[in-house]
Order: sequence, then C-alpha cells, then structure tokens
Amino acid sequence: MNFPGSLLVPAAVLLFAGCSGRHMIRDESYRTEVENAFLERKEAAKNRESQLFNVFEENLSLSESEAIKFLFAYMPLNDLADYDGDFFLANARKALLAREHSPWGKSVPDDIFLHYVLPVRVNNENLDSFRIKYYDEITGRLKGIREIDKAALEINHWCHERVTYQPSDIRTSSPVYTILSARGRCGEESTLAVAALRTAGIPARQVYTPRWAHTDDNHAWVEVWINGIWHYLGACEPEPVLDRGWFTEPARRAMLVHSKSFGAWYGNENYIARHKLYTEINNLSNYAPSKKIYVKVTDQQGNPASNATVEYKLYNYAEFYPLASVPADSSGISSFETGFGDLLIWAHRDNNFDFDKISVSETDTIELKLHQGVVNNTVFEYDMMAPVEPAPYESLSGILVEENNRRLENENKIRTTYIDTWIKTADSEDFAREISCDPDSVREILAKSMGNYKAIVSFLRNINADQRITALRLLYEVSEKDLRDVREDVLRDHLENYVVPYQPGISTDMFAEYILNPRIANEMLVPWRSFLQNALPEKIKSAARNNPGIIADYIYNSIKINNEENYYKTPVTPKGVHEIRAADENSRAIYFVALCRCLGIPARIESASSIPQYYANSKWHDVFFSDQIKPPDGKAFLRLTSTDQNPEPEYYTHFTLSQYRSGTYYTLDYAYNKKITDFGEELQLPPGHYMSVTGNRIDGNRVLTRIAFFELLNGEHIAHQVTLRKETSPARIFGKINYDNIIRILNNPAVSKDSLIIKGAVIALMDYDKEPAKHFLNDLFRLKKEFDNWSGYFIFLSRPDLNISSPDTDAVEKLPSRSVLGIDSGKEFPTDAFDVLSYDDLRLPVVIFADKDGNILLRSSGYRIGTGEMILRKIQ
Repeated sequence: MNFPGSLLVPAAVLLFAGCSGRHMIRDESYRTEVENAFLERKEAAKNRESQLFNVFEENLSLSESEAIKFLFAYMPLNDLADYDGDFFLANARKALLAREHSPWGKSVPDDIFLHYVLPVRVNNENLDSFRIKYYDEITGRLKGIREIDKAALEINHWCHERVTYQPSDIRTSSPVYTILSARGRCGEESTLAVAALRTAGIPARQVYTPRWAHTDDNHAWVEVWINGIWHYLGACEPEPVLDRGWFTEPARRAMLVHSKSFGAWYGNENYIARHKLYTEINNLSNYAPSKKIYVKVTDQQGNPASNATVEYKLYNYAEFYPLASVPADSSGISSFETGFGDLLIWAHRDNNFDFDKISVSETDTIELKLHQGVVNNTVFEYDMMAPVEPAPYESLSGILVEENNRRLENENKIRTTYIDTWIKTADSEDFAREISCDPDSVREILAKSMGNYKAIVSFLRNINADQRITALRLLYEVSEKDLRDVREDVLRDHLENYVVPYQPGISTDMFAEYILNPRIANEMLVPWRSFLQNALPEKIKSAARNNPGIIADYIYNSIKINNEENYYKTPVTPKGVHEIRAADENSRAIYFVALCRCLGIPARIESASSIPQYYANSKWHDVFFSDQIKPPDGKAFLRLTSTDQNPEPEYYTHFTLSQYRSGTYYTLDYAYNKKITDFGEELQLPPGHYMSVTGNRIDGNRVLTRIAFFELLNGEHIAHQVTLRKETSPARIFGKINYDNIIRILNNPAVSKDSLIIKGAVIALMDYDKEPAKHFLNDLFRLKKEFDNWSGYFIFLSRPDLNISSPDTDAVEKLPSRSVLGIDSGKEFPTDAFDVLSYDDLRLPVVIFADKDGNILLRSSGYRIGTGEMILRKIQ
C-alpha cells in the first residue's frame, strides 16, 4: 500500500468514508453529548482560547472538526494547558489520513477509532509529534501487508529495532525521545508501541497491572483491536503471534489488569468506574480467573454508609496499595472484580474507617462498620497469598520461534548500530578541552545523555564561556532522563534567567539544587523561568522577597483547583498553570516552587510528604493553601530500629511508613531500597497517627505481613522497631542436582566439584535480553557486596538452541565475584528441580540454589522480583 505523506492534505481526502461528508459520530445523541462537552471545556480553557481554538478558523472538513472537538472535549487538563490547537489538529489529520488509506481503516468502527486511534495521549507521557515524524516510515514499513494482525506484529518488530528494556524513574519520556535513547521501561515501551500502532490506523491501548500479587513490581503492555476482538502483545518484545509474551503466565495470576478509555463511556466492556472524561476498564477477565466481590459498609448505627470510599488493597512494595477505589452506592454496597488472591479491604468516610483481610476465593460479601478514632499500639499480622500459579501454555512450534529469534537478533544489531553513533569517550574529552571544561564532568554528562548528546553539546558550545561552570552544575542537578530528552532552549532559559539568592547563608549546593535546578517533581521541563518572571505581578515579586508565603496566597486567589480533570496525573507545567489558571493540587505545588525559584527563593517539594516548602531564616517552611487541611503544629521525632540483618530492612522492599489523613493512611515517599540504617538518627515528622507495614516474601505465593499502628505526640521522641516476620516451616527440598553434570557442562578447570561442595551453588539459565532476566540481574547487582562475601559459586548457563543472548561486558563486571559462564548444549539443566515440567516448558529465567550436598533448597522459574534476596536468605 502507498500512504500519502504530506501533513496538510485536501479536505476532501480527509472526509470519513470518502467524500460523503457524513458525520463521523453518527449517533445524534452521542454527537450532542460530545458537542456539549466540548463547549464546557472551551469555557474552562478560555484563558488559552487563542492558543487552542484558533484552529476552527481554518477551513476544516466535517471529519476534522468532529475529531478535534472530540479531543478537546475529553483530553486531560494538562493537555489543554501545555499544548496548542495546531499540534492536535496536525495529529488528527494524520489519524484521519491513516484511516482513509490503510487496508483496515474503513473496517474500524467510528467509536473504536475515536477512543483508540485518534487520541495522541497514551498514558502519562510527555506528548510529541511522533505521529507526524514517523508516519511515512511506519506506513512504508507496512507496504504490501493487508491483514491488520500481521501489521500489528510487524510494527512491534519496528519498535524492537529501536528500543529495548531498561528501568528508569517514574517520569514517562515521549515516544520520540524513547527512540532517541534506544531504551525505556515497560511504560515507555508500551507508550511507544501504542503510538506506532495508532499512527498506522490500528486501534491500540496500553494495559497494565498496577501491582503484581506474586512479586514487587508492575507491568504495562499493549492491546490491539483486531476485527472486533482485543488481543495483546509485549511492547518492543515481538513474539511470532499475538496473545503471547513473557508476562503471559504472571498475567494469569494478576489481581487487576486495567486500562483507560479516552472519552465518554461507550460499549459493553467491564469497567471499574465511569468518569466524566474517561472510563477505567477492567481487563482482568481476558487474562486470569476472576470474581466479583461485594463490600457492604455501614455507619456506627448500622445504616448504609453511602459514598464511603472502599479501597481494594494489594500487598506490594511493602505497602497495601489500592488497586481500585470504588465508592459505596446508596445501599452502602461497593463491588470490584479481581483475581483469586488475598486483599486488604479498607472503607472510610470522613474520619471513620474499618478494614479487614479477605481471601477472594472464600469471600462473596464482606461487611465493614465505620468507627471513629485510630487504632493505636495495636498490631495485625496477615499471611497474604497470591493466586495459584497456573500450568504453562503449550509452547509454540520450533519453526516459528527460530524464525522470530533470527529477526530479534538482527533487530538487536540494528539498534546497536544506532547506539554506536553516540558520542565516544575520546570525542567527549576533545569537546571538553575545546570549551575549557573539566573532561571528566563533560564525559559523564554526555554519556548519560545518550542519543540526546547533540542538544547538550550545542547548549554548552553556544553559551558564553563564563556561563559554562554554572551550566555544568545545572546539568548535574537534572535527572539522567532529563539529559536524554531535554531541549537546548529549555536549558538556555534556565541558565540565562536564574536570580541570585538575596537571602544570606544560601550555600552553593542549596542554590544549585533549589534555585537553579529546573527539575521540581516529575513534570515536563519547559522554559518557564523567563515567562514567569515577566508574568508575575511586580507587587507580588517585591513582597515575596520578604515573605514568600505571599506567593501561596497569590496562587490560591488566582488558580482554580481541578483534580478530577487531570486524570492521567501528568503534572501541568508551571507555564501551563499560569496560562490556563487551573491545576490539580500536585501541579499547584510545582507551580509554587517554580515561582519561588524564579525569584531566587530556595524551594522544593518535600520528598516524603509531598508538601511544598520554601527556605527562609535558616529553615524550611511548609506551605499549605487555604483549601487544605493543615496538620497540627509542632514536631515529633521517630527513630527506626531493627534487629534484622542479611538482608537489612529496606524501604519499599521490606517496610514503609504511612501517615493518617481523613480516614486512611498515605505512604510517606522515602527513597526505594533505602536501608534502615540510612535514615539517620531520627525522622522529624508532624504529630499524628502513623502506620508501619512490613513484609517478608517467602516465595512467589506467600508474604508474611505485619501492620503496626502508633501515635507521635508533639515533642515526643520514640523508637519504632521494624520487625520482619520469619518463616517457621522447615526448609523444603525440591530435588537433587548432580554436580558432576554441572562440571561437565562448564568444562572450566577453574571450577571443580570439590569447590562446589564447600558451600553449594546458584545456577541460572536465562535470556539476558529479556526483561525478566534484567530484573533478576538487578537483584544480584544490588546485593553484590553480600554475595561477594559468600564462598559459593554463581553459574550462568546459556542454550544455543534458544538463541539466548549473552550478558554484555557491563553486566559481567557487576555479577558476584565468584561467577562463571557456561553453555548447556545438551539440555541437562535443570530438570531435577522442575520434574513436573518438560524442559521446553520452563519459563526463563530458571534459577536454583543447591547446597553442598546437591539438595535443591530454592527454585524459581519465570518473572519474579526479589529472587536475589531469597537466595541470600538461603545461603546464610
């Protein structure tokens, strides 16, 4: 097929179904609903009317007009605030063009097109012109393919050529910049794949499990609409057929798989909740056995507690995370469809609450009675069970797998060839000497910038020589991901418009981190500094220098809070907040910090509590707006202690702390994997009620959890013991391994049977290029110090018939010191440990630990986080 490539095409070409000129939205009542929603959003965004709605002054076709109105009617607040109408019109035209000219375009129903092809946004990414930039390349790649399912598979191969998995921070980079850096976490890979599929006119959506039950992680993937049925695929991880992926088996154990449907509700899919601008779809029954449970909530008098919030909480990352919050109806009933594992059900209204733990398989209805007050100095211990691990699906034919593996290997080479074009170490050092800057600093920054190095080089080269020391400091302050996708004009704005602090006692480090730094939270970086300096009223600027709290009053009086409409929770940029005069609470906090920083006032969002703060008179001051509930005045002090070692308790891995507010507890956001000894002597916290949660994952089926409630009084100093529950059952022996076979496989004179029987061995078979293996390796890297102190071996095997990739040099250097590599060409490992499965049915990575006698004390097959810690407990 031959897709036209120009952005601006004749209106006649863009009319849906040729030149008929009929409405794209044929249902008159629904068309009226969209029109009314559009007019309402137009009024709400009137402060940006010229930037957004000037597109209607063009000679739009009926299809274009309806498409752009649909986008404006339902897009989240941050899109209305941060992008212009021309951007959305250009993207809508490409969507209409693909629909008109793709072989499958006319078979896609109008409602599916509007909800799953037309929208630019996939989830919480920064938007870009991906659809415009890559339209010709993607449609050209599909030339000659007429079946929509084959086209979807081919596009996933295209994505894999450009991007592979790598974990990163929570901010989601845009598809263009994900390609530029050639890597992304699962949320970024799936965002890219959905954008690519929609570019070709194929309906697609991102689906995800917010938290797994069997391991501390989450995952996102892609569904594509094929002739009336939704099928799935692993983004940037091509399989030979649809409905296959390394996550197939974990998804069959999920407690929730869900997605967001852009726009007003339509269709008959199962949903969690219907909102004004979108619908939360519950996709779980497409993947796993599921069951609807009911919660009946009453007040203290036994009356139905209508509008009580019911949270369905799953243990994960050492907290009880709400998979869904479903309000009780007028009868006090809330319902939720979930998997056959364990949940903590928490209901609250105002300051009253109740909770209980349930096993879904044994529960139809649970009754909760709201009560006043907080349960202090009490402890609850629950064994939380994940859904039962299912038997694996039948393996695909060897021919399909072999052909797909050959393609994957070639695609890896294509990606590697691109990565090899990035700036080399010697070139970075030459550039540093050219601009008279420290070579080590420049080399490090350019290496982290990956494919975005040209923007960083241009920035440093084109500024004045006397600005470069400050410029390097600015580049050190932003995140690694910022270096991979920040634009030169953004860096120049923040470098050339910072204000020297007027307060005495501001250190160089404080200036760099809390004034110069453009990164505040997880918002998109834009050139807001010069804009805000010019837009802020002079009387506010002058008064704020003596009293920064005035800025909060100014914001409260000028910015309308709208939490519901920013439904992807992507922060509105400070510039966008100022222009549209509306924000969710998080974006308002970011806006406050930005205003302070552009006036030379140190400011931040406190990491644990997410409260905005400014620095004055040698201390940090919390900021609360007039519509927020301020916590009690005063300070309390908490010292965390633990007797547990190997592993030492870590935050979000073994324990969390939560603060009570309005009937429920909110997790304090300290750093992931922060060891308990890294918290220092004491935490300074507001007086109030708190909860600690600890968890000890025994395996992929069970977690031993402990919930402790306590109170901190004003001025009080207390110590809180973080206690991990211990497994009391005797160690299970899964089988026995023959070390003679392992020695023969390794054929390595450095490793003898005598050396293996000293302490035993950890043996693993994995594909290093796949996401589950990368998670396992990260487990080992994080515990390298502990493993280096063990005298046993780590043996890593590969299999030629599976085309398993080898570890790269960087990975090998990070492995435990007593690590050896081998090739299992005879399929000898590890059937003794997995006697219920055939060798070819094993899910990678396969990991076992055998003691000095060959007894297999640990086995793991497939995707799981925390295997390294389980190994550490076994080898003690």
